[in-house]
Order: sequence, then C-alpha cells, then structure tokens
Amino acid sequence: MEKYAQLGETLARITAAWSLPSLWSTVKDYTGRFGFTHMVVVDAARIVAGIRDAVLYSDAPLDLLKAIDRELVYEDHPLVRHALQSQIPFLISDLTKTATHQGERWTELLADVVKRGEGLVIPVWRGDEPLAGFNLAGEAPDTSGLTRAFLQVVGHAAIERALELRQGKGASAGMTLTVRETQCLRYVAIGHSDIEIGKMLGISPRTVRFHVDSAKSKLGVSTRVQAIAKALRERIIAV
Repeated sequence: MEKYAQLGETLARITAAWSLPSLWSTVKDYTGRFGFTHMVVVDAARIVAGIRDAVLYSDAPLDLLKAIDRELVYEDHPLVRHALQSQIPFLISDLTKTATHQGERWTELLADVVKRGEGLVIPVWRGDEPLAGFNLAGEAPDTSGLTRAFLQVVGHAAIERALELRQGKGASAGMTLTVRETQCLRYVAIGHSDIEIGKMLGISPRTVRFHVDSAKSKLGVSTRVQAIAKALRERIIAV
C-alpha cells in the first residue's frame, strides 16, 4: 500500500507544481525511489518537426548531449522511433541487445549510467498520438511491470502539467500542434504530396489533408504556403 500512497502523493504534487523546475524536481524525486538517478524528457512534436531543442528537461552531461546532437538525427534515433510507434514502456537493453542494433554508433553514445546499468523509456501519448517521452537510467533500477505502470502514470501527469504551465506563460503555437499536424506540415514544406505523406505515416491522403487543415486553423492562416511560412518563422518546424 505504501507504493500506492507515494504515487498519490506525487500526483498531488504534480498537480500543484507552480513552475517547470518544481515539476521536474517532483518527478525526479519519484523516479529516484525506484533507483533511477538520471532523467531526460523530450517533446515529441519538436522532434518530428526537425527542431533540435526538443529537450524539455535533462540532467545528462552537456558534452554527451552535444555529441548526440552533432552526430545523430533525433527523429531517426532507434529509441525515438520506437517510442513514436508504441505506447508501451521499454528497456533500452531491449534494443541494444538485438542483432540489428549491436555495434551501432548510437549505442556508443549512450550515457555511462545506461552502459553500466539500465535505461527505461516511457512514451507519453494522448489518444493515438505521442506527446513526449521520458528516458530514465540507473545502475540498478527497479524495472518491474508494476514500477513501469506507476512511472507511466506519473509521466502522463507530468507532461499534461508541463503543457499547462507552458501555455500559461504564452507558449508558441508549436505547443498546440499535435505530432501528426506537425509531421504533415513539415513534410508538405519539404515538398511531399499528400499521397507520399500518407504512405510514410501509414494514413490516408484525406487524413493528411485533415491534419494540414487543422494546423492552418490553429496557426490562423488560410493557405498551406502561409502555414509553412509562419511555422518556419516561429520555429514550429524546421527543414
């Protein structure tokens, strides 16, 4: 029962968090109870938008983040791709130990704590679209099924609260576009047709048009060209 009480207490603290630093501190305190000593939180929409500053929180060494930023495309990173396709938390070792990924450069750029111990990725989705992801690491963390469930609940609550706090501070329109809207608008900007985008994302051309039209409405413009121009100008997408 103690674990459930701790979960309830943490959710209450998240709801009451008055700033992003206090919010991430609350989440760090909670994940630390399960042996996770490091945490990185990323914004899914900014990753698929091709924008580098997709990190919402990180306690990873700055030189490591710079190396990853210099050598890898975030949206192509195996951990990111997996988290964008599945709502189920997964261990980093689930990927690094597969024959497909053994010896790849991204495995060399993992934090030392992950190499010595284990990492856990918690995808955060709203409905059928990803919102964000947590990358937790520790030398001997508890990665049991119950712990993963608790951490997923806390992760969802934290991201929802982070969005509320950022919107309350006049967040840009980029925070209001969904991942699908961002993906479709960026691919249009790159020059892909609705049919091509649909094939890449596994959706119909009609659904692509729906997402682009929704992005136009949120950006307050009437044409695709205007939407792309505004999204690029305000760094909602990058090409």
